[in-house]
Amino acid sequence: MSNILKKRKVDSECRVFNDKWTLDYLFLESQDMLVCLVCWRSVSVKKEFNVRRHYETQHAAKFDQVQGQLRKDKIESLQKALLGQQTLFTKVTKDVECVVKASFLISEIIAKKLKPFSDGDFVKECIDVAVDCICPEKKKLFSNMSLSRFTIVRRIEDIAKNIETILKEKAELFQTYSICLDESTDITDNAQLAIFVRGVDKDFNVTEELLKLSCMKGTVTGEDVFDEMKNALAENKLVLSKLAGITTDGAPAMVGRKRGLVGLLNAELVKLEGSEQLIATHCIIHQENLCAKELKMDHVMTVVVKTVNFIRARGLNHRQFKEFLHEMETEYCDVIYFSEVRWLSRGKVLHRFYHLREEIKLFMVMKEKPVPELSDANWLLDLAFLVDITTHLNELNTKLQGQDQLINNLNDHIKSFQTKLKLWESQLSKGITVHFRNLTDCKTEANMPNIMKYNEHVIALKTQFSSRFADFARHAKDFQLFSDPFSVNAETAPESMQMELIELQCNGDLERKYREVSLIQFYKLYIAQEEFPTIRFHALKMVSLFPSTYICEQFFSKMKLTKSKNRCRLTDDNLSNELRVATSNINANISDLCRDKICQMSH
Repeated sequence: MSNILKKRKVDSECRVFNDKWTLDYLFLESQDMLVCLVCWRSVSVKKEFNVRRHYETQHAAKFDQVQGQLRKDKIESLQKALLGQQTLFTKVTKDVECVVKASFLISEIIAKKLKPFSDGDFVKECIDVAVDCICPEKKKLFSNMSLSRFTIVRRIEDIAKNIETILKEKAELFQTYSICLDESTDITDNAQLAIFVRGVDKDFNVTEELLKLSCMKGTVTGEDVFDEMKNALAENKLVLSKLAGITTDGAPAMVGRKRGLVGLLNAELVKLEGSEQLIATHCIIHQENLCAKELKMDHVMTVVVKTVNFIRARGLNHRQFKEFLHEMETEYCDVIYFSEVRWLSRGKVLHRFYHLREEIKLFMVMKEKPVPELSDANWLLDLAFLVDITTHLNELNTKLQGQDQLINNLNDHIKSFQTKLKLWESQLSKGITVHFRNLTDCKTEANMPNIMKYNEHVIALKTQFSSRFADFARHAKDFQLFSDPFSVNAETAPESMQMELIELQCNGDLERKYREVSLIQFYKLYIAQEEFPTIRFHALKMVSLFPSTYICEQFFSKMKLTKSKNRCRLTDDNLSNELRVATSNINANISDLCRDKICQMSH
């Protein structure tokens, strides 16, 4: 034991003295070896005897006479010469790595902007022109950057796989997660099923990513969708027991109780012990849009759509109408088409038509296509009411849109609108139109009885909201328990949570923090796992829920731009890879991807 300690002491002293004796003998420790600064040779064993022997036999006669500051200057110049020789090779390696990294970063931008893979050649030409003008001495280095369409495909594929790998690593840390899925048909009539996951780890870090894009070559039944979803979960090592909720578009194949996706999923969860009750919801935005269709005022929409189509369908009419509006110096310069599938389309079309009604009336008379309804006071009253009520619905729809929204916030927007409907019902029955601006401008004492009839439309709308949002109403207590735990009656709370809830409500410090910080920060920082495990898990579950399929709708919009009639031969794998990169919030590890790549000339 004493010999071992003695050896360690000698080694320690040698390391402390290392810099002094190596420089005395003109040696430098570089890359785990000792290299002579004069002849650039290395010694076989890193010991003072070997170094001294080399110095005395090879360089002592020349350098013993150089002492003091002159010797220090000489050593410094020799060090610079050695390091310069070594960096000659590292600089080349670094240049190659930078070229490959630039190729990856440009490929990532092409994918995020949904551009064709062949645009890499165009980017390369632009870079070559810029280099010729700015730094022609670097032209050879930039010419080595590979940006051919085949390279771009491989780069995007590598980035997508890296993102998928990172997602799998994050998925292993999920305490709970939810699924959002929807199906749409691409330009080649293939059914594309988009499956998104929203998972939350123990620290309330939310991950909302594309889990899988599946191309359904055959049927799209509930069983087919269920099989694809199970495969996607298995590929990412997500267990069904942690599934908190599922959000769909409400199609029969999705929500069927027996053979639909939700029915099959519930039957599968029954087999699992300890699994939580699944919260299955129909997209909140879809339901709001379906409620809006309850306004049966086709006699107004038919005239509006027919008139707009007459103006926009023929180029001459359209040009003349825009010039007519320009001469009249109107607020709007054109009318817009109505699109049934766009959520906000009807409200915007009606709003524009109403504010240009006088100009449209004159223009249609000039074209010998008069619209008699534009001279009918009762019809104009119906138009004004429809404009106002669709404006209110559009404002609600806009609040429901967006990613990373909490389900309790969107449910509050719906409850708020239902309360507004009750208020409007009461006021319209008395002829009060204070919240209907355009209707107020049009109404007179003569047509006051006609105004009261709009009360029936508000009642029908209120009934639709109550019926369609029944699934959200069923979980209202869960939402309140998450969003405002201090106002919940402990007796009505789940039994497993009652004791913790009482402890929480009696803690004045926690109640003050609840008022001061955001909801997620409150649960993340102040609701301890050891003290409130059930309440904390309930919060994790609520945070993970998708309130709508907005992320799917946004995804399909990008899919339409990517796989268009000009890129209809895009393969399923390339489509999936490009859309994954374009929609992901995960930053790919480009440095790791560059490490094993070799720079090749672009072709």
